Amino acid sequence: MKRIKHNDLTHYFLADHKDLPGAYLASCKKFFRELQASSAKLQASSNKRLTDPDSHGINRIIKEK
Repeated sequence: MKRIKHNDLTHYFLADHKDLPGAYLASCKKFFRELQASSAKLQASSNKRLTDPDSHGINRIIKEK
């Protein structure tokens, strides 16, 4: 297999994992774990429960921009 460029996830999705270098697979898995962790943190802090005056006291989640 030819050399895989840094930060290139194409091979992770298109090639059979048994044919890929172990260091490349480990790097991709680490990236996905970090992405998932940061995504979970952003989702938890970006939503707030607000009461809409027109909704007669019913709470709904409004995403801040």
